[in-house]
Amino acid sequence: MNKASILSFKDLLYIEMGQSPKSMFVNADGDGIPLLNGPAEFTSKHPIPKQFTTKGNRFSEELDILFCVRGSTTGRMNIADQKYAIGRGLAAIRHMEGSHLNAFVRGLIEQNLSGLLGGSMGSVFPNLTKNQLLDYKCVIPNLSIQKQIAKVLSDLDAKIEVNNKINQELEAMAKTLYDYWFVQFDFPDAHGKPYKSSGGKMVYNEALKREIPKGWEVKELQNISKCIMGQSPKGSTYNKERVGTPLLNGPADYENGVLKGRTFTTEPTRLCQKDDMVLCIRATIGNLVYSEQEFCLGRGVAAVRPIEERLSELVYYLLLQEIERFKIQATGSIIKGITKDDLTESKCLIPSDDYINLFHNQIKPMFDNIRTNKKQNQKLSALRDWLLPMLMNGQVTVGEVKQELGMVAEENTKYGSL
Repeated sequence: MNKASILSFKDLLYIEMGQSPKSMFVNADGDGIPLLNGPAEFTSKHPIPKQFTTKGNRFSEELDILFCVRGSTTGRMNIADQKYAIGRGLAAIRHMEGSHLNAFVRGLIEQNLSGLLGGSMGSVFPNLTKNQLLDYKCVIPNLSIQKQIAKVLSDLDAKIEVNNKINQELEAMAKTLYDYWFVQFDFPDAHGKPYKSSGGKMVYNEALKREIPKGWEVKELQNISKCIMGQSPKGSTYNKERVGTPLLNGPADYENGVLKGRTFTTEPTRLCQKDDMVLCIRATIGNLVYSEQEFCLGRGVAAVRPIEERLSELVYYLLLQEIERFKIQATGSIIKGITKDDLTESKCLIPSDDYINLFHNQIKPMFDNIRTNKKQNQKLSALRDWLLPMLMNGQVTVGEVKQELGMVAEENTKYGSL
C-alpha cells in the first residue's frame, strides 16, 4: 500500500474562482483575451471560446483544470489550452507543484466528485464555493506517487489525443477526395486529368437539378441500401445489468464517435449489424456513426446497410450531405423527426463501376484506420476509468500498470484483475 494522508485540497491545490467582467468589456470580435463563462464552451477536452474581454477579473493559466462550479453542470471539466479570463461559473484549479501534475489533479477531482457535489449548496442545482473546494478532505498519496500517477494518466490521455488528431487528418483527406470527385467532378479521367476542368462531358440531371458527368446515374437510397427504422421495445424489457441486446435510443448513446448502448433489452425489436451506419432521426438529427456490433434500434435512430460493401463510403457521404436537408424537413408538433420516406428516397449520385471501385479502394483504408483508432480510444478510456480509483487508493502500483498498458491494443482485453 502506498503511503497516503488525509489532506484538504488547500494543502496541494491552487484554486481561482471565476468572476465575470462587466458587459461593457465583453465582445465577440476577438478583442482582448478569450473569455469562458461555463460548459457551453466546453468540448471533450479543450474549450472553444465564444467571447472575449478587454478587462478580465480572474484568469486560468495554460493546462489548468477548468471546473464548473454552478448549476446543473457542476463538476464538468475541461483543460485550458491557453490563458483565459473566467466567469463566475468556473474555477481554475492547478497543483501547487506545477502544471505537470494537473493530470493527477483531474483524476483526484473525478475520484472525489460525488463527495464534492454531496456537500454543495443550492436548492435546485448545486453550487460550489471556494471554501468548500479548499476545505474538502480526502485520502491523498504522497508527492512521489502523485507524480507517477500523473505520468500514467498523461500518457493515456496523450495516446487518445494522438489518435484523435490522426483521425481528424484522415477525415479531412477523405472528405477532400470526395468533394474533388463528387462535388467538383474533377476525378481523374482516362488520361489522368481532372474530368470537368479538362472538358469532360456533363449532362443535366432533372432529379438533382444540376449537371452531372455523362454516364453517371442517380438512384434513391432504397435502391442501393437497406434502411431500418428503429422501433423501441417494451419498457418492461429494459435493464442496466447488460442482459440481452444493447439498445440505441439517440445521441446519449454516442460517445466520442463510438456507439455505446447503456441500456439493454431482453426483447429486441429491430436490429442493426456490425458495419451498418446508424443515424439519429428524432430531436437531435445527425450523429452518423458506423456500428461495431449488433444493437437494438430504438425509435430515435435508423440504420443504413448498403447492398454492396463498395458503396459504403458513397452512402456515408450521401447521408452526411442529407443531414442538413433532414433537419429542415423534419416534422412533428413536439419532437421533430424524419420519416422512412425522407430517408429511403434520398437521391444518391452513382458513378460508373470503375470509379465506384477506385473510390472505395482509396477511401476504405482511411475509414478502417479511423474506426480502429476510435475503438482503441474507447479501450484506453475504459482502462483509465478502471485504473483511476485503484491508483488513487494504492490497490495497484504504477509499475504494475505499465505492464498492462500494452493490452489496450488487443481485441479481447478485459480489465478484471492485475
